[in-house]
Amino acid sequence: MSKHQEKILCIQSDKLFSLGKWNGLQTENLDKYLEILKEESEFRVRAELEEDPSYKQVIAQVVLRYKDKYFLHKQVNRTEERLNSLCPLPLGGHIEEFDIVKGKDIFEIALDRELHEEADVKSKIVKKDFLGLVYIEDENPVNHVHVGLFYIYDLDGSDVHIREEGLEDIGFVSLEYLKTNKETLTFWSRVVIYHL
Repeated sequence: MSKHQEKILCIQSDKLFSLGKWNGLQTENLDKYLEILKEESEFRVRAELEEDPSYKQVIAQVVLRYKDKYFLHKQVNRTEERLNSLCPLPLGGHIEEFDIVKGKDIFEIALDRELHEEADVKSKIVKKDFLGLVYIEDENPVNHVHVGLFYIYDLDGSDVHIREEGLEDIGFVSLEYLKTNKETLTFWSRVVIYHL
């Protein structure tokens, strides 16, 4: 069986950009965008979407913050080889069919699942905010087929450790550190740090 046969949440590009195309972090009309995503998204086989920019794979992402520091980790051996050795600020991933829970927000269900698959978070989440949607159109083909929903979770402590294979802890770092080391970050992270 070829890889990526699972069905993941995606949306047709023209539906996602029905209010106009953007490049970077979209922070306006967020309720409307969430409504579009909930009404127009569909599940399709991931392998069919990997190089098809007429669809965007919807990725749930969460940035963990404690006081004024942000949790950072490194990708060392991941299936998405195009991003290896870069440091993601958020934790998260694809939204799958098993994330559907009647009466619950599919994005929050997926976020919580991904968060606990990738990291051991012993500190308590005290606040959740939706930051916006990230889409980048540049020379990197990975960016053309994904749209990210970015959330920030504030914690009451810094007890967070990576548990998923292929990822490594860096720990909580300052915004200044992130901006100074921008080139080591993943593409979406480079955009988001200017909105924290």
